[in-house]
Amino acid sequence: MTPNIFSESRQQDSVFRNKFRLMPEFVPDELPCRDNEIGQLVENLRILLDPDQSVAVNIAITGPPGVGKTTMTKKTLNDLKSAAISNKINLDTFYVNCHSFRTKTSILRRLATDKFHIQGRGFSDEELIEMVATRLSKENLRMVLAIDEASILSGKDILSFIHLNELFQTGEGRLSTMIICRRSEWSLMLSASLSGRIHDQLNLDGYTREQLEIILNYRKQLAFYADVISDKVMDLIVDICTKTRNARHGIEMMLRSGMKANAVKASVVTPELIREVKNEVYPELRSDVFEDLKTNELLTGLSVGRLLSKPGVVSTTVTDIYNRYKLVCEEYHEKIHSMSTFRIHLTTLEKLGIVSHSVGSLDEGTRGRRSKISLYDIPAIILVERIENVLKSKNQK
Repeated sequence: MTPNIFSESRQQDSVFRNKFRLMPEFVPDELPCRDNEIGQLVENLRILLDPDQSVAVNIAITGPPGVGKTTMTKKTLNDLKSAAISNKINLDTFYVNCHSFRTKTSILRRLATDKFHIQGRGFSDEELIEMVATRLSKENLRMVLAIDEASILSGKDILSFIHLNELFQTGEGRLSTMIICRRSEWSLMLSASLSGRIHDQLNLDGYTREQLEIILNYRKQLAFYADVISDKVMDLIVDICTKTRNARHGIEMMLRSGMKANAVKASVVTPELIREVKNEVYPELRSDVFEDLKTNELLTGLSVGRLLSKPGVVSTTVTDIYNRYKLVCEEYHEKIHSMSTFRIHLTTLEKLGIVSHSVGSLDEGTRGRRSKISLYDIPAIILVERIENVLKSKNQK
């Protein structure tokens, strides 16, 4: 009989104490280096635990990728719900990521279905909002809705959730919101109406080397057995992450290097494994993807990366990228393609998951739609580095 590949006879010693503690879904008990931000959140949300108050709180959490926005939000929701149970407050929470639910309608349907068992299909957004408001009032329930990657929505969509509270009695609020996105994207979303409804904004900066060392060592202790990752190897991981100031980058490297160590039945993670997984942390940027791209497609990606690697810039326009693309073509002595062909190059990069292209309505009072190009979770500096290496390799052939 053929042995089952998952049978106990095939099990081996693992370098992991608990691999899940390195996965994005894991919410740690502690959030090192974010005490001030957590304190600010607690100060804002504590009123939701007051039985004599019925108010809604709206908070924006902004910052670049990998700085703890999502993890901090999830821990806050978990602890808030636990505190509400202890205080006998009827409060629930709901987290949604706009990468999975990209429209106001899809979020409303999921909220109605998951929390109130309302079949969302067949109803308009306005009807769903009224039904959710009715159930919140009928059940005397307070709800905190966390919307991650909120820049995929428009400012008007965000306001729709906040305006739900207008369906209750004057002075009463039952739906609070936590809005998570990059800082520059948030600035683009803000209108006078939305700004006036936000009670506080937390701006998270990228981590320093010292902070990354604390955070990554904490995760190492949670996930690995002792001595699997030496101080020397940790220094290498921290050095790599310091370039992007992104803790998720380091956590992913530890996860992948540990899996590779298990695959070759090694008892430790070596510097060679770290260097190997460095280029795998962002699968959208693996070398075989770039090898198949045409030179002008690479130059288009390089133009995006160089624009978005500027401090504080997280999205840009097709026109700005095209202007940078013309300069890059001159630098590499390549023919400049027309705008229409250039757009095809951008579409190719979007289909490969290298760039993200979103189109949203402009704020109220203005007409038209705005097109934004961004990279989401891929650090621009990494994109630039890898494309330049591929172009250098191509030129040497």
